Amino acid sequence: MGLSSLLTFHEGGKVYDSADLIADGEWGHMSGAGWWWMLVATLLWIGLIALVVWAFTRSSGTTSARPDPEAILAERFALGEISASEFAERRAALRKESVRGGKT
Repeated sequence: MGLSSLLTFHEGGKVYDSADLIADGEWGHMSGAGWWWMLVATLLWIGLIALVVWAFTRSSGTTSARPDPEAILAERFALGEISASEFAERRAALRKESVRGGKT
């Protein structure tokens, strides 16, 4: 049994081989619009996977926002790293700077 016998089929009493199919522009069930639908389905899957990856990385909790300076100062005071007078002095300086900088 040679390769040519593997690439032949019978339809309606006529024998076709791969050369006939290629010459006719047909290749089984994937002729015509079949290739386009396969391409569309592949692109849809790629898009769906990309969307899932994007959504997962977006919701992973990593943010690039800078922490609030007053919150850092309050945390340092709560941990005992700075005294009450130093806390008040630095908080006043931060608030004065934020008013000058146009922040609320």
